[in-house]
Amino acid sequence: MGRGLQIGLAAKATGLSIDAIRFYQKSGLLRPPARTTGGYRVFTETEIVNLQFIVKAPNLGFSLAEIRDLLSLRNENDPACPEVRGLIHRKLQNVREMTASLKQLESELARGLRSCDRALKTQH
Repeated sequence: MGRGLQIGLAAKATGLSIDAIRFYQKSGLLRPPARTTGGYRVFTETEIVNLQFIVKAPNLGFSLAEIRDLLSLRNENDPACPEVRGLIHRKLQNVREMTASLKQLESELARGLRSCDRALKTQH
């Protein structure tokens, strides 16, 4: 990526709108990026990776506050493992609970499908 991407290219690279990127900056999820002499925002590779994380994290159950915490810990030299560990532990538990619920739903759907298949066979 070299010198960085201006906001339009950063938006294309992350699938975000320019307005979304500006919102994340105003929300404190991203540090203000460097600017060109013409005043254009320039995003580094690290900032693009952070934006990609911001896009994915809500789908994984992270709130904006949690994303902000994770990004600040991720970008600091001292990783603050106890805080990160606690947050990850809670999210892992949530994922395990969702997985169990999805497995139960899968089983119920498969049972319903088998029931429909049997009903169709007896009709013919």
